[in-house]
Amino acid sequence: MENNSTMSCGDLPTVMITNDDGIDAPGLRALVRVLVSSNRFHVLVCAPDSEKSSVSNSITWRNAISAKPVDISGAVAFAISGQLQFSL
Repeated sequence: MENNSTMSCGDLPTVMITNDDGIDAPGLRALVRVLVSSNRFHVLVCAPDSEKSSVSNSITWRNAISAKPVDISGAVAFAISGQLQFSL
């Protein structure tokens, strides 16, 4: 039987969470909290530094885009400045 308590991040599947509501959105934080507390995933978060709903086709043209580390317990998280378009 496998001993899950000795698993390193390299042994866990990685999940990346993103949204358009911003890094501080309650729904994003709740999802990250649940995934981290399950101890079954290595959680990455990349989300806008502020709410960006309803700006679907806008992009940052003249300003630099930056990624700033954000403290979300148990996850590796970054807040992204500027207008980004996520396509799946």
